[in-house]
Amino acid sequence: MKTLNITNILYNLIIAFFIGMLLVPFAGLDSYYISIGILLMGVAYSLFTPHGRESLRGLAFMGLQREIWQDHIQGEIFKNNKFLKHSKKVSAESILGGRVVHIEQSGGSGNVVKNRRNLPAKTRRRQDNDVIYLLNDYTTDPVVIPFTDEKELSPEYRNSVLGEDKDKLIQSTAEDGILAWLSSDNYSSYGATMIPSSNILSSSGEVPEGLDNNPTKTSKRKKTTIDDAQRMRSYFLEIDRWFENKMYALLTPQQEMEMFPANSVITATYMQTVTEEERRKGVMYKAQGWNFMTRSSVVNMSEGGELKVPGEVLANSDDFTSLFWYEEAVEHCVGSIEPFFTGRDASNYGDVFSFMIYSGGRACRKDYKGVALLKQGKPAIATGN
Repeated sequence: MKTLNITNILYNLIIAFFIGMLLVPFAGLDSYYISIGILLMGVAYSLFTPHGRESLRGLAFMGLQREIWQDHIQGEIFKNNKFLKHSKKVSAESILGGRVVHIEQSGGSGNVVKNRRNLPAKTRRRQDNDVIYLLNDYTTDPVVIPFTDEKELSPEYRNSVLGEDKDKLIQSTAEDGILAWLSSDNYSSYGATMIPSSNILSSSGEVPEGLDNNPTKTSKRKKTTIDDAQRMRSYFLEIDRWFENKMYALLTPQQEMEMFPANSVITATYMQTVTEEERRKGVMYKAQGWNFMTRSSVVNMSEGGELKVPGEVLANSDDFTSLFWYEEAVEHCVGSIEPFFTGRDASNYGDVFSFMIYSGGRACRKDYKGVALLKQGKPAIATGN
């Protein structure tokens, strides 16, 4: 898997050739012979001296097969968070410098007139604008790996290099990806801030007996049911954002358990309607026109309707919240993926790796049309609060 850096080799050949040309008047030899001699001396130096072998190793390894690492990390992000793929794609041409996303956005459509009689028609000038936003950077702590030069860059070895750092990296980018679909900073003309309360519905099922089902497991909430999925479908139909086969829902484990109980025959039917290809894409159930997926966490919401940041301390009044969206209403973008490597680091007695990823996303409309949340409904008298 180790490959030589062809660019560096060609550069060295050219330099050797020009040195040979300069030495022709003094050596009285053909410039080609001199160039070959210089090149062979360089090869001998690389093979038979400690410093030369180290330089040669750097030439071979510090291609680091950058693309292999980039593809590996990006593949791992989507493998464990398939929901991110069910979003609008951002072209590579729209990512400037690996971090700035710049998208030209239409100013909207004009009027449609039935049986137009007044001619000529009035010409409309479109007011197009640009959407510009920054991707966040995520970096891992440097990790020391001994004897890298004896390792092949196999998938198993790449996993061992990243280890738990990879899992934390993927978890962070995915959780922040969800938050980016629900809230954003104000960049240029694109100024969405947070999903409005009109896009948030509450579960309407019965209150469970003997079970505290809120995030802190200290209070009771109304169960999430298949009726809530139907209510959510009606909401998207009413706002004209329902498109068959492009509607997705990401449930928390608690809300999945309530909506699709394991002892229900109907649950088995919802699972059987999912094809093997859809299952590979993360879909677990299909019901009410929704493609349902589940994740260990989606987003928690406070009593006042504020989104809780991952890792933030939870309160008894907080609620689990599941995400519903139309595929083209959100976008997720992975910019530059940069592997860093220092070979035979003297202070760490090994090879040092670290990684940096630029990642982010947004809701494609300022009004968050096509994105909604289903939070746990509170009983009239919330037990335990």
